[in-house]
Amino acid sequence: MRIVRGADPGPFQRPRDYVSHLRILFRNRCAYCLTPDDRLGGEEAMEVDHFRPRRYADLIFAWSNLYYSCRTCNNHKGDHPTQDEESQGLRFVDPCAEDPDEHFRLTRDPKFGDYCRVVPSPAAEYTVFQLRFNRRRFLQDFWRDLDAEERRWTRQMNQVMELQSQIADDDSTSQEMIAECQSKIAFIRSRRPFPLEA
Repeated sequence: MRIVRGADPGPFQRPRDYVSHLRILFRNRCAYCLTPDDRLGGEEAMEVDHFRPRRYADLIFAWSNLYYSCRTCNNHKGDHPTQDEESQGLRFVDPCAEDPDEHFRLTRDPKFGDYCRVVPSPAAEYTVFQLRFNRRRFLQDFWRDLDAEERRWTRQMNQVMELQSQIADDDSTSQEMIAECQSKIAFIRSRRPFPLEA
């Protein structure tokens, strides 16, 4: 989902002063890897990234240039793209100008079968490379955990539905169990950063 900015809540004296406003705007997720901040240590662990590098001095305090970022993405992004990279057409996917769902897909790891690898669109290859999405163990472990949890809750829901059909009973307990499983599955899916590859 593309991020739509509202009015500048500032002006503030430091970019860091924008962090709580950016947290709300970016739905408590890193703007780039889309990891929920509660997985990273909350707002205190997050940073303010300058989407256009700091060499664009007129944008250092520009609300439109400030992004909510995890420390790792911010460090890997650094002052990229460089001027040379920009001249080659290399760029980061901008979640405020385009929908990340159109550029990234989670695909299965060929070795383990879990959804824990990112397949980028051609326009997103630089983002995946520079931010090291497929080389950051933390991200891959998180995505792998989500996949395992979804499989576990789906299996549990299917078992309850199978038992329910065998006893031909629509008792409220089994309906509550199914609803709980569906709720857990929906929550897990909401924490995934990108859609799954078909």
